[in-house]
Amino acid sequence: MKESIALKNPDRNSQEDLMAKVESQGYENLAENFNSELNKFFMLVDDVFFSIDHTNYSLIQISHGCEKLCGYTEAELKADFSLLSKLYHPEDIGTIETNNRDLAAGETTIIQYRIIRKDGVVRWVESKIMPTLNEYGILVRTDGLTRDITEKKISELEHRRTEKRFRQIVENAQEGIWTIDENNRTNFVNKMLCDMLGYSPDEMMGKDLFYFMDESCRDYAKECIERRRNGVKEDITICYNAKCGQQVWANINANPIIDEDGNYKGSLAMVTDITQRLSSERSLKKSEANLRAIFENTDIAFVLFSTDLKIISSNAQARDFYWKHVNKKLKPGTNALDYFPKHKRQLFSSIAEKVKNYEVVSYETNYHLKNELNWYDVKWAGVLNEQSEHIGILLTFKDITDKKVLELEREKITADLVQRNKDQEQFNYIVSHNLRAPVANITGLLELFNDPDITDQDKGFVMNGISSSIKSLDNVITDMNHVLQVKELTNETREATDLQQLVNDIKISISNIIKKEGVLINCNFEGSTIFTVRSYLYSIFYNLILNSIKYRKCGSSPVIAIKSVQCENKIELTFTDNGKGIDLNSHGKQLFRLYKRFDTTVEGKGLGLFMVKTQVESLGGTITVNSELGQGTQFTITLPV
Repeated sequence: MKESIALKNPDRNSQEDLMAKVESQGYENLAENFNSELNKFFMLVDDVFFSIDHTNYSLIQISHGCEKLCGYTEAELKADFSLLSKLYHPEDIGTIETNNRDLAAGETTIIQYRIIRKDGVVRWVESKIMPTLNEYGILVRTDGLTRDITEKKISELEHRRTEKRFRQIVENAQEGIWTIDENNRTNFVNKMLCDMLGYSPDEMMGKDLFYFMDESCRDYAKECIERRRNGVKEDITICYNAKCGQQVWANINANPIIDEDGNYKGSLAMVTDITQRLSSERSLKKSEANLRAIFENTDIAFVLFSTDLKIISSNAQARDFYWKHVNKKLKPGTNALDYFPKHKRQLFSSIAEKVKNYEVVSYETNYHLKNELNWYDVKWAGVLNEQSEHIGILLTFKDITDKKVLELEREKITADLVQRNKDQEQFNYIVSHNLRAPVANITGLLELFNDPDITDQDKGFVMNGISSSIKSLDNVITDMNHVLQVKELTNETREATDLQQLVNDIKISISNIIKKEGVLINCNFEGSTIFTVRSYLYSIFYNLILNSIKYRKCGSSPVIAIKSVQCENKIELTFTDNGKGIDLNSHGKQLFRLYKRFDTTVEGKGLGLFMVKTQVESLGGTITVNSELGQGTQFTITLPV
């Protein structure tokens, strides 16, 4: 044991003592002890020590760690030297061959490569190999150490992949990224920032931050850096000088870099080029200055927006409009969409996109103010710079209420004339048919009455026929008179009419019928007072309620639901019953015509629905019907408020 210790620590023994031991024990005995000590050491470590004889292509020695590393025992590797070359991963053969050439040249090498274990598992290893050349410079032996570095290599590769992904993100960022150290010297810039300022990364690295700044901003920037040293984050605007000499205005989102001990180590800045935006805003303000003198003294309101729909400016007419109609003050810098109703914001966003595509959008719209309807002519157009690039959007609107009222009045007169012409045609048709029959009867009977051969009894029969025809003629003339009276709307006075009171009055006038038939009338009025011709509305309600009662379903008490819903400047009235219903497929087109009847089991002349439609249209409204046989009927009337 003493000899072994001496061998492991040769520095503790003098050369004379060692030579004495060699002489006393013999060289072979000493070598045997030395190898024994080495084997004990090899057994304790996972690293693989090896020696290879390149003259005989054999393995001289390999430590026991080889089995753990590659799956082959020491005996297997010594028995089959070719197993060593089979361990190499195919993709790393080129690396192994290069390493072998270096060893043949007498160079000590360190190499990393992959091996395929006996069980097929791939591991990363690192080998340090020292060559031995003979007196002719030929490689005769290599001694080396191989260790498993798989975990380390995986960590390195993952770190490289992460670093590569991070660098790709940084280099492809749409913002410039700039970091400086605690001495304000540049230690990182990305491609976007270099493109922004026109420098290469090498030209910027190590240079003072203020080197790139316009002189006008340096004092301000120094104050900002001092705040950064105190841990302050902030957004600032700085002007830089690009390599070509042009000014570059940038928005800076600056953050301090603090180490684990709380010490300031520099700053990170996200840099956004706003040169074009500032140039556009200056151009807009210049355009505004040129236009303001004109627009402040015109009857056209205007609002100037940036391309991202931020308000730049407006004239007095526009400010007055929004204050009156929206109850908001136009403020520069605010979002234009905030001044529009929520349900219309998407529409106006799409209009803005059209304008950016060089379209001019025009339309007419209206607003209500204190029961008055005001009309406006609206136009959206782009504001262009010298390069025909959009730098803003101009919204103009002009009050055209007077013009629109005249236009609507003309349209109404035209519509009335068209309707009167249709009514006249229908009236002429009625006169030619409904009056002709009784007149023809009277003429024929008078000829019989003047016949000299007629008897007194026949004369009495003729006189009864004449009397009946005259009565029929009188009824037709009376009906025609009612129709003509409905047309005289201009002579009627409009007044505030309470719908619930109107229904109550009708219920009183037909109380006997309601009681007899067990009629139930349910009312649900939203805003029950409207401004209209009360007598016409009374007639409409009266006829529709009586119709529901007359055409009730056999065995069921009539139930009538009357409802009103007000939307903007119109009111919608619905009359729903549980009566017989109407076959609209057969009779829908003739339902509202004069003297048209489709149910002869009930007395009537076919005048009621004709009068209802006529009066509704005279009030400027419309009427529609929805019905199925056996399922009841619903009339819907829309009237202007």
